[in-house]
Amino acid sequence: MHQPFHVSYKFLSALAIVLLSLLIAPLVAQKPERAIPLKAVQQSKQAANLFELAMAKPGERIPKALLSRVVAVAVINNMKTVGLIFEGAGDGRGVVTRRFANRKWSPPAYIRMAAFSIGPQFNARSFSVILLFMNDKSADWLLDKKGVVFDRAKAPVAGPIGEIKTEEKEVVPVADVFSYVFDDDRLQSKDLKNLLKNVAISFDNNLNKETYGVKAAEILSDADGQKLARAPAEVKPFSDTVARLCAAE
Repeated sequence: MHQPFHVSYKFLSALAIVLLSLLIAPLVAQKPERAIPLKAVQQSKQAANLFELAMAKPGERIPKALLSRVVAVAVINNMKTVGLIFEGAGDGRGVVTRRFANRKWSPPAYIRMAAFSIGPQFNARSFSVILLFMNDKSADWLLDKKGVVFDRAKAPVAGPIGEIKTEEKEVVPVADVFSYVFDDDRLQSKDLKNLLKNVAISFDNNLNKETYGVKAAEILSDADGQKLARAPAEVKPFSDTVARLCAAE
């Protein structure tokens, strides 16, 4: 008399186990999201802080007339020099962000700068570099997988310091790339081709892939936000700071 109920109970128990396994399986299969590299967060924050410092003094900062037109901004923190017999070599890490045609800024892509010869007129053991890429032509150099070698044709020009009075029709300087050095808590106009000979930018794509899942070229060409696997808020301080300081007045 009780056998049908016993069979039904076993059937329901088996069905519950199957349903429970189906619910648990996707949770087990999901891998936890990879943590944001601490180095990526630190480099973005350091670059943001340096760019703020470079713009802190009204008479000694990058002109707003340039920042309102800039297409990409790169900051290399702590370019460290190593003394050689006659001259020195340098290496630094930093970030670059690009302004797209839709006026949005890319998340910061991670870069390296290396110089095989540092002019003897510059004796600082550590300094920072700011580069302004003023047009799409120069910003597109950053999409080259091999990086950017600042040869004679691409050599940055020392950028102006202090506001340009455009209402008085002063001429706004024109160049593909303007360069600055921040050293001793002061922004300096420096001609990079004379200061750093044989200088080039390469991409820290190991860090880019750990942070975004893609390389620098994808980050700096992703106007619609479709190429990045993720865009963590923790690394946005630099691009947010650049967007604020480079906004058209």
